[in-house]
Amino acid sequence: MVQLLLVLAVIIFTASMILKGYKAELTLLLGGMILIFSTLIFGWGEVLPNSVHSTNFIGFEPFRYVQYLMGYRAGTLGLMIMSLVGFANYMNHIGANDVVVRLATKTLKHITNKKIMLFCAYCMASVLQLAIPSATGLGVLLMGTLFPVLLALGLSRGSSVAIIASSLAVSYTPTGIDAIRASEALNMDLMTYIFNYQAPTSIATMIVIGFMHIIWQSHLDKKHPEQFEKISNTKSKEIGKLAPSYYLILPLLPIIMAVIFSNLIMSNINIDVTTIVFIAMFISILCECFTQKTLKTIFNDFGVFSKGMGNAFNQVVFLLVAAGVFAHGIQATGAISNLIIMAKSIGLPSVAMTLVFAVITLVAAVIMGSGNAPFLAFVELIPNIASSMGANMPAMLMPMQQASAMGRSMSPVSAVVIASATGAKLSPFEVVQRTSVPVLVGFVFHFIIVYLFYS
Repeated sequence: MVQLLLVLAVIIFTASMILKGYKAELTLLLGGMILIFSTLIFGWGEVLPNSVHSTNFIGFEPFRYVQYLMGYRAGTLGLMIMSLVGFANYMNHIGANDVVVRLATKTLKHITNKKIMLFCAYCMASVLQLAIPSATGLGVLLMGTLFPVLLALGLSRGSSVAIIASSLAVSYTPTGIDAIRASEALNMDLMTYIFNYQAPTSIATMIVIGFMHIIWQSHLDKKHPEQFEKISNTKSKEIGKLAPSYYLILPLLPIIMAVIFSNLIMSNINIDVTTIVFIAMFISILCECFTQKTLKTIFNDFGVFSKGMGNAFNQVVFLLVAAGVFAHGIQATGAISNLIIMAKSIGLPSVAMTLVFAVITLVAAVIMGSGNAPFLAFVELIPNIASSMGANMPAMLMPMQQASAMGRSMSPVSAVVIASATGAKLSPFEVVQRTSVPVLVGFVFHFIIVYLFYS
Protein backbone atom coordinates (compact mmCIF):
# COMPACT_ATOMS: atom_id res chain seq x y z
CA MET A 1 0.00 0.00 0.00
CA VAL A 2 2.90 2.35 0.79
CA GLN A 3 4.30 1.77 -2.69
CA LEU A 4 0.99 2.68 -4.32
CA LEU A 5 0.71 5.90 -2.31
CA LEU A 6 4.29 6.88 -3.16
CA VAL A 7 3.78 6.17 -6.88
CA LEU A 8 0.56 8.19 -6.88
CA ALA A 9 2.32 11.09 -5.15
CA VAL A 10 5.21 11.01 -7.62
CA ILE A 11 2.83 10.89 -10.60
CA ILE A 12 0.91 13.90 -9.28
CA PHE A 13 4.18 15.73 -8.59
CA THR A 14 5.51 14.94 -12.07
CA ALA A 15 2.28 15.98 -13.80
CA SER A 16 2.10 19.26 -11.87
CA MET A 17 5.72 20.10 -12.72
CA ILE A 18 5.11 19.53 -16.43
CA LEU A 19 1.88 21.53 -16.26
CA LYS A 20 3.87 24.44 -14.80
CA GLY A 21 6.17 24.38 -17.81
CA TYR A 22 9.11 22.31 -16.57
CA LYS A 23 10.83 20.16 -19.19
CA ALA A 24 9.16 16.76 -19.45
CA GLU A 25 12.47 14.92 -19.97
CA LEU A 26 14.14 15.95 -16.71
CA THR A 27 10.86 15.87 -14.79
CA LEU A 28 10.14 12.26 -15.79
CA LEU A 29 13.76 11.33 -15.12
CA LEU A 30 13.62 12.92 -11.66
CA GLY A 31 10.36 11.14 -10.84
CA GLY A 32 11.80 7.80 -11.92
CA MET A 33 14.97 8.30 -9.90
CA ILE A 34 12.96 9.14 -6.77
CA LEU A 35 11.07 5.87 -7.12
CA ILE A 36 14.20 3.84 -7.85
CA PHE A 37 16.10 5.27 -4.86
CA SER A 38 13.03 4.66 -2.67
CA THR A 39 13.01 1.03 -3.82
CA LEU A 40 16.67 0.70 -2.79
CA ILE A 41 16.21 2.41 0.56
CA PHE A 42 13.17 0.41 1.62
CA GLY A 43 14.28 -2.83 0.00
CA TRP A 44 11.16 -3.25 -2.16
CA GLY A 45 12.97 -5.05 -4.96
CA GLU A 46 15.79 -5.10 -7.53
CA VAL A 47 16.42 -2.03 -9.65
CA LEU A 48 18.64 -3.58 -12.32
CA PRO A 49 17.57 -6.21 -14.87
CA ASN A 50 19.33 -9.56 -14.58
CA SER A 51 21.23 -8.89 -17.81
CA VAL A 52 22.81 -5.67 -16.47
CA HIS A 53 25.99 -5.92 -14.42
CA SER A 54 25.92 -4.26 -11.03
CA THR A 55 28.30 -1.46 -9.98
CA ASN A 56 28.68 -3.22 -6.61
CA PHE A 57 27.67 0.00 -4.87
CA ILE A 58 24.00 0.52 -4.12
CA GLY A 59 24.14 4.30 -4.55
CA PHE A 60 25.29 4.01 -8.17
CA GLU A 61 22.72 1.44 -9.28
CA PRO A 62 20.04 3.94 -10.42
CA PHE A 63 22.59 5.75 -12.60
CA ARG A 64 23.75 2.41 -13.99
CA TYR A 65 20.20 1.77 -15.11
CA VAL A 66 20.04 5.17 -16.83
CA GLN A 67 23.28 4.33 -18.66
CA TYR A 68 21.90 0.94 -19.71
CA LEU A 69 18.63 2.42 -20.96
CA MET A 70 20.41 5.23 -22.79
CA GLY A 71 22.49 2.70 -24.71
CA TYR A 72 19.45 0.55 -25.44
CA ARG A 73 17.14 3.39 -26.49
CA ALA A 74 19.72 5.25 -28.56
CA GLY A 75 20.50 2.07 -30.50
CA THR A 76 18.17 0.61 -33.10
CA LEU A 77 15.01 2.32 -31.86
CA GLY A 78 16.68 5.69 -31.39
CA LEU A 79 18.33 5.60 -34.80
CA MET A 80 15.01 4.74 -36.43
CA ILE A 81 13.26 7.70 -34.80
CA MET A 82 16.15 10.06 -35.50
CA SER A 83 16.23 9.12 -39.20
CA LEU A 84 12.45 9.57 -39.53
CA VAL A 85 12.53 13.00 -37.89
CA GLY A 86 15.49 14.04 -40.03
CA PHE A 87 13.66 12.87 -43.16
CA ALA A 88 10.50 14.77 -42.15
CA ASN A 89 12.54 17.95 -41.65
CA TYR A 90 14.16 17.49 -45.04
CA MET A 91 10.75 16.99 -46.70
CA ASN A 92 9.57 20.24 -45.13
CA HIS A 93 12.71 22.07 -46.22
CA ILE A 94 12.50 21.06 -49.90
CA GLY A 95 8.77 21.86 -50.05
CA ALA A 96 7.49 18.29 -50.44
CA ASN A 97 5.20 18.54 -47.41
CA ASP A 98 3.76 21.77 -48.78
CA VAL A 99 2.93 20.07 -52.06
CA VAL A 100 1.07 17.31 -50.23
CA VAL A 101 -1.08 19.79 -48.32
CA ARG A 102 -1.63 22.09 -51.31
CA LEU A 103 -2.85 19.33 -53.59
CA ALA A 104 -4.99 17.75 -50.87
CA THR A 105 -6.86 20.96 -50.01
CA LYS A 106 -7.84 21.55 -53.64
CA THR A 107 -10.36 18.71 -53.47
CA LEU A 108 -12.40 20.48 -50.79
CA LYS A 109 -13.23 23.39 -53.08
CA HIS A 110 -15.58 21.12 -55.04
CA ILE A 111 -17.75 20.32 -51.98
CA THR A 112 -20.71 22.63 -51.42
CA ASN A 113 -22.50 21.01 -48.47
CA LYS A 114 -20.99 22.41 -45.25
CA LYS A 115 -21.61 19.29 -43.16
CA ILE A 116 -20.06 17.00 -45.74
CA MET A 117 -17.20 19.46 -46.11
CA LEU A 118 -16.58 19.38 -42.35
CA PHE A 119 -16.44 15.59 -42.33
CA CYS A 120 -14.24 15.37 -45.45
CA ALA A 121 -11.91 18.07 -44.15
CA TYR A 122 -11.34 16.18 -40.92
CA CYS A 123 -10.72 12.86 -42.68
CA MET A 124 -8.35 14.53 -45.14
CA ALA A 125 -6.44 16.30 -42.35
CA SER A 126 -6.17 13.02 -40.46
CA VAL A 127 -4.92 11.07 -43.48
CA LEU A 128 -2.19 13.66 -44.04
CA GLN A 129 -0.42 12.27 -40.96
CA LEU A 130 0.84 9.52 -43.28
CA ALA A 131 3.05 12.17 -44.88
CA ILE A 132 3.45 14.58 -41.94
CA PRO A 133 3.46 12.67 -38.61
CA SER A 134 4.07 15.74 -36.44
CA ALA A 135 0.84 17.11 -34.94
CA THR A 136 2.30 20.59 -34.55
CA GLY A 137 3.97 20.58 -37.97
CA LEU A 138 0.79 19.43 -39.70
CA GLY A 139 -1.30 21.88 -37.70
CA VAL A 140 0.84 24.86 -38.70
CA LEU A 141 0.75 23.82 -42.37
CA LEU A 142 -3.02 23.36 -42.34
CA MET A 143 -3.57 26.72 -40.62
CA GLY A 144 -1.84 28.35 -43.60
CA THR A 145 -3.69 26.37 -46.25
CA LEU A 146 -6.80 24.46 -45.20
CA PHE A 147 -8.01 27.00 -42.61
CA PRO A 148 -8.47 29.92 -45.06
CA VAL A 149 -10.13 27.58 -47.56
CA LEU A 150 -12.68 26.43 -44.97
CA LEU A 151 -13.41 30.02 -43.97
CA ALA A 152 -13.90 31.03 -47.58
CA LEU A 153 -16.28 28.12 -48.09
CA GLY A 154 -18.49 29.26 -45.21
CA LEU A 155 -17.32 27.39 -42.10
CA SER A 156 -16.78 29.22 -38.82
CA ARG A 157 -13.37 29.88 -37.31
CA GLY A 158 -14.22 27.56 -34.40
CA SER A 159 -15.29 24.66 -36.61
CA SER A 160 -12.31 25.07 -38.93
CA VAL A 161 -9.72 25.22 -36.16
CA ALA A 162 -11.29 22.22 -34.39
CA ILE A 163 -10.67 20.10 -37.49
CA ILE A 164 -7.02 21.09 -37.57
CA ALA A 165 -6.32 20.87 -33.83
CA SER A 166 -7.74 17.34 -33.71
CA SER A 167 -6.21 16.14 -36.99
CA LEU A 168 -3.90 13.74 -35.14
CA ALA A 169 -6.33 12.81 -32.38
CA VAL A 170 -6.31 9.33 -33.91
CA SER A 171 -2.88 7.94 -34.70
CA TYR A 172 -2.25 5.31 -37.37
CA THR A 173 0.91 6.37 -39.18
CA PRO A 174 3.79 3.85 -39.30
CA THR A 175 6.27 6.71 -38.92
CA GLY A 176 4.80 7.79 -35.57
CA ILE A 177 6.94 7.36 -32.48
CA ASP A 178 4.00 5.84 -30.63
CA ALA A 179 3.48 3.10 -33.23
CA ILE A 180 7.19 2.29 -33.34
CA ARG A 181 7.40 2.04 -29.56
CA ALA A 182 4.17 0.03 -29.33
CA SER A 183 5.32 -2.56 -31.86
CA GLU A 184 8.64 -2.87 -30.03
CA ALA A 185 6.91 -3.36 -26.67
CA LEU A 186 4.78 -6.10 -28.24
CA ASN A 187 7.83 -7.62 -29.94
CA MET A 188 5.92 -7.37 -33.20
CA ASP A 189 6.80 -6.25 -36.73
CA LEU A 190 5.82 -2.59 -37.18
CA MET A 191 3.70 -3.05 -40.30
CA THR A 192 2.02 -6.15 -38.84
CA TYR A 193 1.00 -4.10 -35.81
CA ILE A 194 -0.26 -1.24 -37.98
CA PHE A 195 -2.30 -3.32 -40.43
CA ASN A 196 -3.60 -6.02 -38.09
CA TYR A 197 -4.29 -3.93 -35.00
CA GLN A 198 -3.86 -0.18 -35.06
CA ALA A 199 -5.17 0.88 -38.49
CA PRO A 200 -8.57 -0.93 -38.49
CA THR A 201 -9.64 0.45 -35.12
CA SER A 202 -8.10 3.88 -35.73
CA ILE A 203 -9.74 4.44 -39.12
CA ALA A 204 -13.15 3.43 -37.73
CA THR A 205 -12.60 5.86 -34.84
CA MET A 206 -11.55 8.60 -37.27
CA ILE A 207 -14.89 8.23 -39.08
CA VAL A 208 -16.82 8.44 -35.79
CA ILE A 209 -14.93 11.58 -34.72
CA GLY A 210 -15.60 13.08 -38.16
CA PHE A 211 -19.35 12.57 -37.75
CA MET A 212 -19.21 13.92 -34.19
CA HIS A 213 -17.51 17.06 -35.51
CA ILE A 214 -20.58 17.65 -37.71
CA ILE A 215 -22.95 17.38 -34.73
CA TRP A 216 -20.87 19.22 -32.14
CA GLN A 217 -19.55 22.04 -34.36
CA SER A 218 -23.06 22.71 -35.69
CA HIS A 219 -24.30 22.97 -32.10
CA LEU A 220 -21.53 25.39 -31.06
CA ASP A 221 -21.85 27.46 -34.25
CA LYS A 222 -25.40 28.33 -33.21
CA LYS A 223 -24.09 29.56 -29.85
CA HIS A 224 -21.16 31.49 -31.36
CA PRO A 225 -22.30 33.21 -34.57
CA GLU A 226 -19.53 35.78 -34.08
CA GLN A 227 -17.00 33.13 -35.13
CA PHE A 228 -18.17 33.25 -38.75
CA GLU A 229 -16.06 35.35 -41.08
CA LYS A 230 -17.87 38.37 -42.50
CA ILE A 231 -15.63 38.36 -45.55
CA SER A 232 -16.31 35.29 -47.67
CA ASN A 233 -13.56 35.71 -50.26
CA THR A 234 -10.71 34.68 -47.98
CA LYS A 235 -7.85 33.35 -50.05
CA SER A 236 -5.69 30.49 -48.96
CA LYS A 237 -1.97 30.92 -48.67
CA GLU A 238 -0.33 29.39 -51.72
CA ILE A 239 2.54 27.15 -50.70
CA GLY A 240 4.68 24.62 -52.43
CA LYS A 241 4.99 26.73 -55.60
CA LEU A 242 8.70 26.12 -55.95
CA ALA A 243 8.49 22.36 -55.55
CA PRO A 244 7.19 20.32 -58.51
CA SER A 245 3.96 18.38 -58.09
CA TYR A 246 5.66 14.98 -58.32
CA TYR A 247 7.28 15.77 -54.95
CA LEU A 248 3.94 14.61 -53.57
CA ILE A 249 5.30 11.06 -53.54
CA LEU A 250 8.50 11.81 -51.60
CA PRO A 251 7.09 12.13 -48.04
CA LEU A 252 5.12 8.92 -48.65
CA LEU A 253 8.13 6.88 -49.81
CA PRO A 254 9.00 5.39 -46.37
CA ILE A 255 5.40 4.24 -45.89
CA ILE A 256 5.08 2.83 -49.42
CA MET A 257 8.38 0.97 -49.16
CA ALA A 258 7.63 -0.28 -45.64
CA VAL A 259 4.37 -1.80 -46.93
CA ILE A 260 5.93 -3.33 -50.06
CA PHE A 261 8.88 -4.88 -48.23
CA SER A 262 6.89 -6.13 -45.24
CA ASN A 263 5.54 -9.60 -44.53
CA LEU A 264 2.32 -8.49 -46.20
CA ILE A 265 3.76 -8.36 -49.74
CA MET A 266 7.47 -9.14 -50.25
CA SER A 267 8.55 -11.05 -47.18
CA ASN A 268 11.64 -12.44 -48.95
CA ILE A 269 13.37 -9.04 -48.75
CA ASN A 270 14.45 -8.18 -45.21
CA ILE A 271 14.78 -4.42 -44.80
CA ASP A 272 14.26 -2.31 -41.69
CA VAL A 273 12.64 1.12 -41.42
CA THR A 274 15.92 2.99 -40.91
CA THR A 275 17.37 1.55 -44.13
CA ILE A 276 14.16 2.46 -45.93
CA VAL A 277 14.50 6.06 -44.76
CA PHE A 278 18.07 6.24 -46.05
CA ILE A 279 16.92 4.90 -49.43
CA ALA A 280 14.08 7.45 -49.50
CA MET A 281 16.59 10.20 -48.68
CA PHE A 282 18.81 9.09 -51.57
CA ILE A 283 15.85 9.19 -53.98
CA SER A 284 14.84 12.61 -52.67
CA ILE A 285 18.35 13.97 -53.17
CA LEU A 286 18.32 12.65 -56.75
CA CYS A 287 15.04 14.51 -57.32
CA GLU A 288 16.62 17.65 -55.91
CA CYS A 289 19.44 17.27 -58.44
CA PHE A 290 16.88 17.83 -61.20
CA THR A 291 15.24 20.75 -59.39
CA GLN A 292 18.10 22.71 -57.86
CA LYS A 293 20.49 24.60 -60.07
CA THR A 294 23.58 24.33 -57.89
CA LEU A 295 25.24 21.24 -56.46
CA LYS A 296 26.39 23.23 -53.45
CA THR A 297 22.78 23.95 -52.46
CA ILE A 298 21.96 20.24 -52.55
CA PHE A 299 24.92 19.40 -50.36
CA ASN A 300 24.11 22.18 -47.91
CA ASP A 301 20.46 21.09 -47.68
CA PHE A 302 21.58 17.66 -46.48
CA GLY A 303 22.52 19.40 -43.25
CA VAL A 304 18.79 19.78 -42.56
CA PHE A 305 18.53 15.98 -42.38
CA SER A 306 21.50 15.57 -40.05
CA LYS A 307 20.39 18.50 -37.89
CA GLY A 308 16.93 16.95 -37.65
CA MET A 309 18.49 13.70 -36.42
CA GLY A 310 20.37 15.63 -33.76
CA ASN A 311 17.24 17.48 -32.66
CA ALA A 312 15.38 14.17 -32.49
CA PHE A 313 17.97 12.78 -30.09
CA ASN A 314 17.60 15.85 -27.91
CA GLN A 315 13.80 16.06 -28.01
CA VAL A 316 12.60 12.50 -28.61
CA VAL A 317 15.22 9.86 -27.83
CA PHE A 318 16.08 11.36 -24.45
CA LEU A 319 12.35 11.62 -23.73
CA LEU A 320 12.18 7.88 -24.41
CA VAL A 321 14.98 7.33 -21.91
CA ALA A 322 13.39 9.57 -19.27
CA ALA A 323 10.00 7.90 -19.77
CA GLY A 324 11.66 4.49 -19.53
CA VAL A 325 13.32 5.40 -16.23
CA PHE A 326 10.00 6.73 -14.93
CA ALA A 327 8.17 3.53 -15.92
CA HIS A 328 10.92 1.36 -14.47
CA GLY A 329 10.76 3.30 -11.22
CA ILE A 330 7.02 2.60 -10.96
CA GLN A 331 7.57 -1.06 -11.72
CA ALA A 332 10.56 -1.47 -9.39
CA THR A 333 8.58 -0.32 -6.35
CA GLY A 334 6.22 -3.26 -6.77
CA ALA A 335 3.22 -0.90 -6.95
CA ILE A 336 1.98 -2.42 -10.20
CA SER A 337 2.24 -5.95 -8.81
CA ASN A 338 0.27 -4.88 -5.74
CA LEU A 339 -2.29 -3.20 -7.96
CA ILE A 340 -2.74 -6.39 -9.98
CA ILE A 341 -3.10 -8.45 -6.80
CA MET A 342 -5.73 -6.01 -5.50
CA ALA A 343 -7.56 -6.11 -8.84
CA LYS A 344 -7.62 -9.91 -8.79
CA SER A 345 -8.73 -10.03 -5.16
CA ILE A 346 -11.79 -7.88 -5.86
CA GLY A 347 -12.46 -9.63 -9.14
CA LEU A 348 -11.56 -6.64 -11.38
CA PRO A 349 -11.34 -7.96 -14.96
CA SER A 350 -8.56 -7.07 -17.38
CA VAL A 351 -10.89 -4.84 -19.39
CA ALA A 352 -11.45 -2.68 -16.30
CA MET A 353 -7.68 -2.43 -15.74
CA THR A 354 -7.27 -1.44 -19.39
CA LEU A 355 -9.88 1.29 -18.99
CA VAL A 356 -8.18 2.59 -15.85
CA PHE A 357 -4.79 2.86 -17.57
CA ALA A 358 -6.35 4.39 -20.69
CA VAL A 359 -8.11 7.06 -18.63
CA ILE A 360 -4.91 7.77 -16.67
CA THR A 361 -3.01 8.16 -19.96
CA LEU A 362 -5.73 10.44 -21.35
CA VAL A 363 -5.68 12.69 -18.27
CA ALA A 364 -1.86 12.77 -18.27
CA ALA A 365 -1.84 13.79 -21.94
CA VAL A 366 -4.30 16.61 -21.25
CA ILE A 367 -2.12 17.83 -18.38
CA MET A 368 1.20 17.43 -20.18
CA GLY A 369 0.03 18.60 -23.61
CA SER A 370 2.09 15.84 -25.19
CA GLY A 371 0.91 13.04 -27.43
CA ASN A 372 3.95 10.88 -26.71
CA ALA A 373 5.21 11.42 -23.16
CA PRO A 374 2.25 9.82 -21.29
CA PHE A 375 2.15 6.77 -23.55
CA LEU A 376 5.92 6.32 -23.46
CA ALA A 377 5.85 6.57 -19.67
CA PHE A 378 3.40 3.68 -19.28
CA VAL A 379 3.90 1.48 -22.36
CA GLU A 380 6.64 -0.59 -20.74
CA LEU A 381 4.28 -1.67 -17.97
CA ILE A 382 1.63 -3.15 -20.25
CA PRO A 383 3.33 -6.43 -21.31
CA ASN A 384 3.89 -7.45 -17.68
CA ILE A 385 0.40 -6.39 -16.60
CA ALA A 386 -1.25 -8.17 -19.54
CA SER A 387 0.68 -11.40 -18.97
CA SER A 388 -0.06 -11.30 -15.22
CA MET A 389 -3.79 -10.94 -15.86
CA GLY A 390 -3.92 -13.26 -18.85
CA ALA A 391 -5.08 -10.43 -21.10
CA ASN A 392 -4.38 -9.70 -24.76
CA MET A 393 -1.40 -7.32 -24.87
CA PRO A 394 -2.39 -5.34 -27.99
CA ALA A 395 -5.90 -4.93 -26.58
CA MET A 396 -4.46 -3.32 -23.43
CA LEU A 397 -1.93 -1.22 -25.28
CA MET A 398 -4.01 0.25 -28.13
CA PRO A 399 -6.48 2.23 -25.95
CA MET A 400 -3.53 3.77 -24.10
CA GLN A 401 -1.80 4.69 -27.34
CA GLN A 402 -4.86 6.42 -28.75
CA ALA A 403 -5.68 8.01 -25.39
CA SER A 404 -2.30 9.74 -25.44
CA ALA A 405 -2.92 11.21 -28.91
CA MET A 406 -6.51 12.16 -28.04
CA GLY A 407 -5.48 13.89 -24.83
CA ARG A 408 -3.13 16.14 -26.79
CA SER A 409 -6.08 17.37 -28.90
CA MET A 410 -7.98 18.24 -25.71
CA SER A 411 -5.10 19.94 -23.93
CA PRO A 412 -5.01 23.76 -23.76
CA VAL A 413 -1.24 23.58 -23.23
CA SER A 414 -0.41 21.37 -26.24
CA ALA A 415 1.62 22.97 -29.02
CA VAL A 416 -0.84 22.10 -31.78
CA VAL A 417 -3.81 23.58 -29.88
CA ILE A 418 -1.91 26.76 -28.98
CA ALA A 419 -0.61 27.24 -32.54
CA SER A 420 -4.04 26.60 -34.06
CA ALA A 421 -5.80 28.86 -31.56
CA THR A 422 -3.36 31.69 -32.24
CA GLY A 423 -3.93 31.45 -35.99
CA ALA A 424 -7.73 31.38 -35.54
CA LYS A 425 -7.69 34.29 -33.06
CA LEU A 426 -9.36 32.16 -30.39
CA SER A 427 -8.23 31.12 -26.93
CA PRO A 428 -6.85 27.59 -26.45
CA PHE A 429 -9.80 26.87 -24.14
CA GLU A 430 -12.26 27.80 -26.90
CA VAL A 431 -10.47 25.37 -29.21
CA VAL A 432 -10.52 22.63 -26.55
CA GLN A 433 -14.26 23.19 -26.13
CA ARG A 434 -14.58 22.48 -29.85
CA THR A 435 -12.40 19.36 -29.87
CA SER A 436 -13.19 17.70 -26.54
CA VAL A 437 -16.65 16.20 -27.21
CA PRO A 438 -15.86 14.59 -30.62
CA VAL A 439 -12.56 13.25 -29.27
CA LEU A 440 -14.09 11.89 -26.04
CA VAL A 441 -16.76 10.08 -28.06
CA GLY A 442 -13.94 8.70 -30.20
CA PHE A 443 -12.12 7.54 -27.07
CA VAL A 444 -15.16 5.59 -25.86
CA PHE A 445 -15.85 4.14 -29.31
CA HIS A 446 -12.23 3.07 -29.79
CA PHE A 447 -12.15 1.36 -26.40
CA ILE A 448 -15.35 -0.55 -27.18
CA ILE A 449 -14.26 -1.84 -30.59
CA VAL A 450 -10.84 -2.85 -29.28
CA TYR A 451 -12.54 -4.77 -26.48
CA LEU A 452 -15.04 -6.42 -28.87
CA PHE A 453 -12.57 -7.49 -31.54
CA TYR A 454 -9.24 -8.02 -29.76
CA SER A 455 -9.90 -8.99 -26.14
